[in-house]
Amino acid sequence: MRRPTRYELALTATGVAGWVARLVADRRAIHADPGYADLNAPLHGKTLAVASSDGTPLRVVQFGARDAPKTVVLVHGWTCALRIWTRQIRALAGDDVRIVAYDLRGHGQSGRPEQPDYSIDAHACDLDAVLCAALRDGQRAVVAGHSLGGMTIVAWAGQHPEEVADRLEGALLVNTGMDALVAQSPMLPAPRQLAKARDLMLSLALGAAMPLPKSSTPLSYRTIRWIALSRSASPAEIAFCERIVLACHRDVRALCGITLSGLDVYESLASLTVPTIVLGSEDDMLTAPSHVQRLADALPNVVEEFVIPDCGHMSLVSRPEVVTDRLRRLLGDPR
Repeated sequence: MRRPTRYELALTATGVAGWVARLVADRRAIHADPGYADLNAPLHGKTLAVASSDGTPLRVVQFGARDAPKTVVLVHGWTCALRIWTRQIRALAGDDVRIVAYDLRGHGQSGRPEQPDYSIDAHACDLDAVLCAALRDGQRAVVAGHSLGGMTIVAWAGQHPEEVADRLEGALLVNTGMDALVAQSPMLPAPRQLAKARDLMLSLALGAAMPLPKSSTPLSYRTIRWIALSRSASPAEIAFCERIVLACHRDVRALCGITLSGLDVYESLASLTVPTIVLGSEDDMLTAPSHVQRLADALPNVVEEFVIPDCGHMSLVSRPEVVTDRLRRLLGDPR
């Protein structure tokens, strides 16, 4: 092999030094962020033993008083975990509100199915198992779903239309869509002639099992900010989301991505008959804000539709007060 020249060695050393300097600067900014302590403090709740209909074990955690008069069930999105709802859990869980949150199959600390089934129907069955375990007879819950979590709620309603009014008090759909996710994505804008090729590229990217770094790098940090957040997100918020996303198993990420690329549960929207709030974000690169109006037009009982300005896909992290306030509204809290 040819030995590298002095120029090549110097160039490599300069690149490595720049990479390390950027990494150190990022970490300093993250730890100096006032939101760092709140986002990274441990959550304390009671774990419930729940298994889905196919036997997949689900990590379900209850926060707040067990006998609280109100219950909220939180369903996170693709590549995330229940911890993504940290700010809503801290704001709402207590004597009056019980929060039940769970890790989707294959995500966080939930188990993987024996057969690699990550279809939207399987996710809906998981939600049904959580509702059955968390709610007493006659008890209803406000459900909130972010991204894939919102799709899961709608798919569950389509599977159980006769149970919606008896088990749900209201629904919050956050940064989600029910079909045409790839076609409406603002990523990789292309002229009309190249639309099919562009959609194919995005679909392949969603279903790719390419490895990601195990810990933060300057590149992954900025990629997460671009795809999932926005320029207004704080360093601690970006790092918090990055850590959760990087922890997702790559095969789970790929199989759920395949589900998302071909998803179509639009017809199930008619079954979600309870009061519903739809939230989107102006800078969402994964579920375009155009989905907000489409959902509002199709849902039978929309009480509010709102697009959050200067915000990306992870609105529950970067604009938590907007999400929390809508949950309070569905709970009947006048604040």
